[in-house]
Amino acid sequence: MNKLEQAKKVYETIQPPVSYNHMVQNAVNQTNAKQNRRTRNRWYKPVLAGAGAVFAVCVIMLNTSQAFALAAYEIPVVGDIARVFTFREYQVSDTAYDIQVEMPSIRGTGNTELEKRVNEQIQNKIDQIVENARLRGKQIIDDQLASGSTEADIMPFHIIITYEIKSSNEKTLSFAINDIDSAVTSYTYQTFYNIDLETGKDITLPDVLGENYSQIIADSIQKQMNQRVKENPDWSYTVTAEELKENADNLKFYINEAGNIVISFDKGEIAPPPLGIQNFEITNSSS
Repeated sequence: MNKLEQAKKVYETIQPPVSYNHMVQNAVNQTNAKQNRRTRNRWYKPVLAGAGAVFAVCVIMLNTSQAFALAAYEIPVVGDIARVFTFREYQVSDTAYDIQVEMPSIRGTGNTELEKRVNEQIQNKIDQIVENARLRGKQIIDDQLASGSTEADIMPFHIIITYEIKSSNEKTLSFAINDIDSAVTSYTYQTFYNIDLETGKDITLPDVLGENYSQIIADSIQKQMNQRVKENPDWSYTVTAEELKENADNLKFYINEAGNIVISFDKGEIAPPPLGIQNFEITNSSS
């Protein structure tokens, strides 16, 4: 298969986002609004407006124009970004909940079985989050009504599902699906995907850190927690090095751009909720 045929195959797997028409109109409206706006700093406004319009059109064209997608495939940077993820955006709303979804999908890895497996995992995970959000939203409404609130006082349960690329290169791909819950206070629950693009397998902690991974992780995180408490005396952690070592196989992690493991704990998991998400980079020097 030559490169043109491979690029065509990549293009045919891309699905235009359901919000395409809205994206087009929004890009036009934003550009027109900027052109009509008059300020003292007139010299740079057209440049920003033009750049924004070009970026918006680039995203749209990658999802709708075969010729543009084939051309982008020839450009290393743009082609790489366009092949890694395509978008599907939708919203599920009711009186009890409002769920906004931005779903990633991997493409162009050269391994169709890998793409099928990971994309099915993503779909199943997001379906599960959406269903749980629906049930939780209805339960919150029932609890509020039972406590004396009226329907006019009730606000729907909001949740946003999105994704974030942590690192991407020829050998590995690491990204997160974020489930952002705003029922009472904002919480972000993370699900990580770490993929070896050469083998098509999920990357494990022993793959990167070796057989002594659990001890390396426990020692490194304990050292970093001690340093953070030293710098912030009002901080505290509820996990010990021994517990980290015993539960190393269940720890969530991603791979950063430097190629290092980052162990990540959700808000409130090992520290008071106000401290937010706690990340610990594991390097040779930190262990």
